[in-house]
Amino acid sequence: MEKSQVFNRLFVGGDLSGIQRFLYNISSKKAAVSLKGRSYYLRQLMENVCDDIKQAAEANGAKTTKVIYSSGGKFYLLTDNTPQIVQAVESCAMQAKQKLWEEHKGQLGLSISHVAFNENPDGTVDCQDAPRQKPGYLWKLVNADFAHQKSQKFKELLTESYQNFFEPIPVGGKPKVCAITGVESPDCVKMSADGKDDEMYVLPSVRQQIQLGEELRRQEGFKTFEEYAEDTNLGILRMDVDGLGKRFITGFDSFSQYKAFSERLVEFFEDETKKIQREPAFKPYLNIIYAGGDDLFVVGRWDKVIDFAERIHQETNARFGSDDISISGGIAIVQPKFPIAKAAELAGEAEDAAKHFRDGEKNAFCLLGKTISWNQEFGYVKSFKQQFVSLIKDFDLSKGILHKLMLYSSIADRNKLRRKEGKTEDFSYIWHISYYLTRFMKRYEASTAVCDFCQSLRDKEIDYRNGRKLELIALAARWAELILKDEINN
Repeated sequence: MEKSQVFNRLFVGGDLSGIQRFLYNISSKKAAVSLKGRSYYLRQLMENVCDDIKQAAEANGAKTTKVIYSSGGKFYLLTDNTPQIVQAVESCAMQAKQKLWEEHKGQLGLSISHVAFNENPDGTVDCQDAPRQKPGYLWKLVNADFAHQKSQKFKELLTESYQNFFEPIPVGGKPKVCAITGVESPDCVKMSADGKDDEMYVLPSVRQQIQLGEELRRQEGFKTFEEYAEDTNLGILRMDVDGLGKRFITGFDSFSQYKAFSERLVEFFEDETKKIQREPAFKPYLNIIYAGGDDLFVVGRWDKVIDFAERIHQETNARFGSDDISISGGIAIVQPKFPIAKAAELAGEAEDAAKHFRDGEKNAFCLLGKTISWNQEFGYVKSFKQQFVSLIKDFDLSKGILHKLMLYSSIADRNKLRRKEGKTEDFSYIWHISYYLTRFMKRYEASTAVCDFCQSLRDKEIDYRNGRKLELIALAARWAELILKDEINN
């Protein structure tokens, strides 16, 4: 392919960085409406940037401009390639970056990239030095440029407005600190605190986000986090689609396939997840704070949040399983007044553990600090949790069995560490389990259900060779313990 070849199409991508840090950088004051408002604000912000670039291209002669994806802080569009359109796109991008800096002073970053190409009749594309590539090659190029731009944040703004970065910001009198973000600024404005006569100071953008959240609360009727917890623990759930980047790069033979899949993805995360949340089993107990692109952030009563995570996994598998798409997630279970920013961080760590499950196998869920496979292990753990709860409630099984199984599992975990360190392992827990369960069978010999359960644990379920089943059963015991504790307290 000659380097002088004229390319008549332009692939434009946009990426908003710093979303997670920005979204969760709040105090517990007005947390529910702040998070909801921030989520909506971010979504509208990126949609506006996408629309502005589309309109700029069309105003400069583009006849066929089409958005093929816009969600989750990213957008990709196709337009015509002329010098005037390229200049308009770059000018629009610069204006958006400048506005973002003025409003957020580096908390959020914006990358805009474009690649010129030609589309062939068979759906492949030609671009500089790379003929007959799948459309995903363009996606790969702009995302590589996003990474490059993020390594040189605000480079253009530094060149254009050096003083905005390095000249001191004058603050007269007593400094004002935003009660939500902790940012010091002379621009902070007064805002009434929740149900109190006293007032707090917030940044103007934060006030806008809170007002958005309050309007959404009026429309949707969502509760505060403490109200969702209902005198028990709060669950903070974060989920993310596995392997989406690879799918976009290698999985499509044409732009029409790319767009069709993107539309399905956006519809699921932005519409279908909310329909599920509005079902009677979930609506009174949890709220979706953020759903866009391939991310999900949910807050609510801990046990219902686990049920919701399972439902999202099932729906993802049903809708995208044939596309080799799965979803991983993690949950942090905390007290209702626990700082929401820290809880979100803990949920993010749990999600990350699921993403790295078994050296990148993914398709996993991190629950109570243990990462398990959705397909092979979650159902197993859930089944034992239900058996524990039923036997304890209906057959008077002692809750002591829960603590013993967790204890023996912790000994098995310590053995793994000792093995790595080359130390002698303690296998006494194996005969301790067998002895303990045998005694339980004698103690409950009048109860066939309890005896059968204990015998099954001893002889069939607990794998003494690698301890994984014991680990799963101990997780089920911990889950059951939390449920039974809630029932006693309520």
